[in-house]
Amino acid sequence: MVTGIRRSTSVVVVMLLLTACSDRTPPAASWRTVDPPTVATETDDIAVNGGTLGDGVYWAEVAPVSGSGDTVFHVVKARFGKTCEAWAKDNGLEFCANDYAIENEPDAYVALDELASVSVAKHDDPGTNYSINADVLKGLVRGDIDGSPDGYAWVPFPFVVTVTNGYVTAAEQFWVP
Repeated sequence: MVTGIRRSTSVVVVMLLLTACSDRTPPAASWRTVDPPTVATETDDIAVNGGTLGDGVYWAEVAPVSGSGDTVFHVVKARFGKTCEAWAKDNGLEFCANDYAIENEPDAYVALDELASVSVAKHDDPGTNYSINADVLKGLVRGDIDGSPDGYAWVPFPFVVTVTNGYVTAAEQFWVP
């Protein structure tokens, strides 16, 4: 009899935990000014295991999935500054344009988590980013900029993204010339 009660209690606890975990509410978009992303000398190498990109920090561009409303990121490796210059020289290039270079292969596509921390760059003010959320980013990609600050315009600059457990959990847009 005691064993049956323990099992029932365990099942109820597990069901409560699953219910609590599935009630995920995206954060509100604040449009407050936040710091732009900082970059290391290079992003992590692209390593896909079992169809899932490994956890890490990557360079990415938004890649909307036509007709689905979903937003995914096309993820690649990037190098910056002196690391980029050394890589360029090793690969027969004269220099890194705009102080960075990306490798298009290998690459991966990763979905945006609905709870991701997101910021977008102000198109005419390098160094200024705005805090938004995943839903607002999806709207911006579709051309909906309602609620944005005066003078804001969406520009598809690349992002520095953090991937955790196969999803983009942070996406910071990076202003580029």
